[in-house]
Amino acid sequence: MNIQFIVVGWHYSYPEWIQGLIELQNQNDNINVFWSCHREPPDIIKDNFDWKEFENIGLEEGAYTQALEHLNLDDDTILFMVHDDLIVKDWNFINICIDAILNRGMKVMGNGFNFPAYFDPEKVEREKKNIEWVDDDWKHLFTEPMHCKTIRTSFVVVKWKDLKGLGGFNPIWLSPELDENGVPQGYGGIGNLGQTIIGYKFTKVFGPDRIGYLSNNYLNSEYIYECARGEITEEYTEK
Repeated sequence: MNIQFIVVGWHYSYPEWIQGLIELQNQNDNINVFWSCHREPPDIIKDNFDWKEFENIGLEEGAYTQALEHLNLDDDTILFMVHDDLIVKDWNFINICIDAILNRGMKVMGNGFNFPAYFDPEKVEREKKNIEWVDDDWKHLFTEPMHCKTIRTSFVVVKWKDLKGLGGFNPIWLSPELDENGVPQGYGGIGNLGQTIIGYKFTKVFGPDRIGYLSNNYLNSEYIYECARGEITEEYTEK
């Protein structure tokens, strides 16, 4: 069984997470860590991992897609697609997620609970109907408005053949809006649309009972705390 971590490279400011990934890869022959970078990484990334800097478009769904198109992975590879601003409290999250996928019937795992989203294919976002943001090959799936379970795309675990069978993430291939200093400021209110589209796919194809979380708390589990844009924004506890 091969395990592939794909880390979105942007903040590079959580040294314990980076060092943990170095040790994880060095100590396990079946685990590879690839950094899909949306800006140039520091030397610690360049010296210790496979990495590539891609055009900064499509948010994290774009970074994952760019990496998956670059890598040559076996269908049965288990993907851990993660942000680079996670705080790991217990590395056993790997075993828990693998057990959920291989033995407990789950198709996709997130960390903290994410709120369900309502997706109406006919609603207009940025002067386009939602359905127009969906890849042409998958428009047929989006037949009606639906409440769907979502996974916060800062931490997604899924088998590659299952994700590939859904046509992947369906990134919204936009560039971020920048302030006067060139710092990304968001995507004009459309930032969560890609996350909702893949949530719709997960829910409709896999079923809501096959989408799981490590915790019922937003952002936080006993294993991982997910920062938001590099910052701790909710109550953080060790457990």
